[in-house]
Amino acid sequence: MHPMLMGALAGAGLAIVLYYFEYSSITRAIKERAERLHKRNVEMDGSEKSRLKSLLWFCLLLPAIGAGLGWLLG
Repeated sequence: MHPMLMGALAGAGLAIVLYYFEYSSITRAIKERAERLHKRNVEMDGSEKSRLKSLLWFCLLLPAIGAGLGWLLG
């Protein structure tokens, strides 16, 4: 397999796992905050939305970074 393709696939896999774990930790914190405030529904605040948005942009760039690293190291 071409080193750039392997790096891009590794970067994409890492991006998916990273985003999933961050999203699950944020939703867990939201559920804990809802229990603490004795409310049924609590939405994401601005900082949590901003964190996910920034991480999404990084995760979109991660396959390209992985491809570049694969090319350099291959």
